Amino acid sequence: MSYLTQLKTFVEVYRSGNITRAAARLHMSQPAVTSHIQAMENIVGKELFIRKARGVEPTAIADDLALQVASHIDTLEQKVASIRSRASTDHGTLHLAGPAEYLSLVAGPALANLLQADKVNLVIHTGNKSNIYHLLENDVAELAITASEPTDAVYEYQKLDKERLILVMNRVQGRLLGEREISAALLNQHKVVTYDEQLPLVRRYFSEVFNAACESPVAAVCPDIRAISSIIKAGIGYSVLPDYLCKEGIAKGELVALGKPGPENDVYLVWKKGALRHPRVDFAKDVIMAFANINYLSTLPD
Repeated sequence: MSYLTQLKTFVEVYRSGNITRAAARLHMSQPAVTSHIQAMENIVGKELFIRKARGVEPTAIADDLALQVASHIDTLEQKVASIRSRASTDHGTLHLAGPAEYLSLVAGPALANLLQADKVNLVIHTGNKSNIYHLLENDVAELAITASEPTDAVYEYQKLDKERLILVMNRVQGRLLGEREISAALLNQHKVVTYDEQLPLVRRYFSEVFNAACESPVAAVCPDIRAISSIIKAGIGYSVLPDYLCKEGIAKGELVALGKPGPENDVYLVWKKGALRHPRVDFAKDVIMAFANINYLSTLPD
């Protein structure tokens, strides 16, 4: 059992020498202060104060206890006051969740811009859609980046970015198919590498481009899109990847882009309703969105 509250009361009574004054400073009732002192006397097994007409006089046991704990109580109070002060400003630690590949390849400059403001420290949490929303729901993360639009009314969000889905294949098979018309039936003759068993990006591409289902044999399931790109570069099958993850590989000839460009995904910055009441969360949201808007405008044609 923790006796921190009773110890704090003891220190205040010891310093003020008066239960009434201690109660006023602690914003407590006199009976509550007396109860705390009695609890501490039960713990140490000795009387701590001698009641006088105009206050209380500490015993030798009280002197010893105060010497042992008073400075530690002061330190804890200072720490709590510091955290309370930081929590009421735009300074402090921010927990941000998102997919590892987007955070590492796209969001880095926006996060660096946030850190350069020298107000917010970041703790990054990575995971898939399910993990990201779990972190938000349980108040582990205060902001999240995700390619899935929130459907629960508990969340608020803004569009942060767009990603284009691209059908890519390893360079050997891709070059052989390069002159042929790409269809679902043709691709179903080849192995696919996918994010999970539900084929999320691949399934959407097939549906919107071919109006058909993907029936390719699954060569590998890998919950990191960066690793999917590496597997395909090594000569295994095909997949559907966000443009930011495969454009460099395509430019270098390590991947071959096939078929029509796929649909676009919106990328969102998400938070729980009420989270923006915390100044550091509101500040971080504004910095990330401002950088995203600048980055978007820089890509528009003159």
